[in-house]
Amino acid sequence: MRILMIAPKYFLFPVGIAYVSASLKKAGHDIHCHVYENPERLTEMLRGSFDLAATGGLSIQFKTIREIVNIVKSTNTKILIGGGIVTSEPELISRALKVDYAVIGEGEVTAVQLLDCLSRNGNLSSVDGIGYFTGDRFIQTKERKQNDSLDDLPYPDFEGFNYIDFLDNSRPSDVYYSDLYDNPREYPLVGSRSCPFLCTFCYHPTGNKYRQRSIKSIMEELKKVIPKYRINIVGIYDELFSGNEERVYEFCREFKTFAATLPWEVKWICQLRVSGLKDELLDTMKESGCYMISYGFESYSPRVLKSMKKETTPEQIHHAVHAMLDRNISLQGGFIFGDKAETLKTAKETLDFWQEHRESGLGLAFILPYPASEMYRHCLRKGLIKDRLYFIENELGKIFNMTELPEDEFIKLRSIIFKYTYKYAISALALSLNPDTLVVKCPHCHQVVQYNNFKFPAGKLFRRIMYCRNCRKRFLAVNRLAYMVNKLIGIISTPGIFKMALKMRNLAP
Repeated sequence: MRILMIAPKYFLFPVGIAYVSASLKKAGHDIHCHVYENPERLTEMLRGSFDLAATGGLSIQFKTIREIVNIVKSTNTKILIGGGIVTSEPELISRALKVDYAVIGEGEVTAVQLLDCLSRNGNLSSVDGIGYFTGDRFIQTKERKQNDSLDDLPYPDFEGFNYIDFLDNSRPSDVYYSDLYDNPREYPLVGSRSCPFLCTFCYHPTGNKYRQRSIKSIMEELKKVIPKYRINIVGIYDELFSGNEERVYEFCREFKTFAATLPWEVKWICQLRVSGLKDELLDTMKESGCYMISYGFESYSPRVLKSMKKETTPEQIHHAVHAMLDRNISLQGGFIFGDKAETLKTAKETLDFWQEHRESGLGLAFILPYPASEMYRHCLRKGLIKDRLYFIENELGKIFNMTELPEDEFIKLRSIIFKYTYKYAISALALSLNPDTLVVKCPHCHQVVQYNNFKFPAGKLFRRIMYCRNCRKRFLAVNRLAYMVNKLIGIISTPGIFKMALKMRNLAP
């Protein structure tokens, strides 16, 4: 079959749909790929007469995916959708977008079997893990068993989605972790799927069973793609890089040995948990080229951590923060407030730790109830989310009071977080904002650092999270206007001022 794969443009490269594209190509289908940026270009692509178009993504991409679906349907081409957006709410999203077929869960095997069934006019009910309509009735077939053979999957079809152009146009200002180089060339690697933990604010579109590729399989992929594309950053996209300490050691040994054969520097990043984190492991990771680790700290309150089902402790968070700072490994992480067990007292526990460790650069935010997460179901039960589709379309970034706090105390909590974010942020006033060049003096090590090939956002206000290329600590790079705004908000911020700011941004609860 002749298929058009359409990836909604996003700040991260579309790994999921690239895996499905590779599987369909391997199965013998005629696959064409497109990264959606504007309706005109997609309409032009669809003139190529396709049997089917396929797209997908996350719930936060709903409006873009709806645009894509509407354009496809206007050409009378059948449309298939996959990814977390439809896996989290299969019937709701399928009806809202009026799609022909939905792939629910992991897509590689399902998509191949679905297209095989369609090509021979088979019975769709025989394909596990899909949704479709019979008249007005939505049919969801048997849940597909999660794929345990990740080593057998073909490498993602990045080239189909203009990966080389993506690399050639990458800048240190694109994503917070890419400022390591003036010309970052990142390879997105998937070494495992899902996570063995069930935090209340998380949802795993690939299922709840944690599965890992072998290190041999991972290294075979890296040995092929790093020289081919001159990669200098390997971004490990796993929700959890490894729950197995020895596996991390094995990866470090293999990666270090391979990197030593290259005539240029290659670094890597990943996500870990604070539980069981050992200093020796961090030393080995850094030595092998790991320059940044992301953690989900979420709270410093034992009560809130338990409510979130984090299975971590404040002591483990304390150790992780200090171990990272001591080794000059960039720390990515933060705290999220608003769990159903949150009180002003528990929030103070977290804020006290945050303020004592401002040099860590940890962020402050609120929990968002993503579709299909436990917190999402909590909001439905409490009546905070009254219309699921309206929520996904219009309110996915809205902060709900999911706590037992009265509304005035919740507003107070929000104003405190708002004030802390601005007043206590460790900032660096830009010494130069010349076209394509940012020069700042690191507020931690006091080294002057220059970032070339830098793209500045439109507008007069410049605030950007950066990492020092010398000490690897995080800070906020600002221009003079943003610096003054931060200080002003830190001085005058009160619940009343905060409510006014919310109303001005149409975010008032």
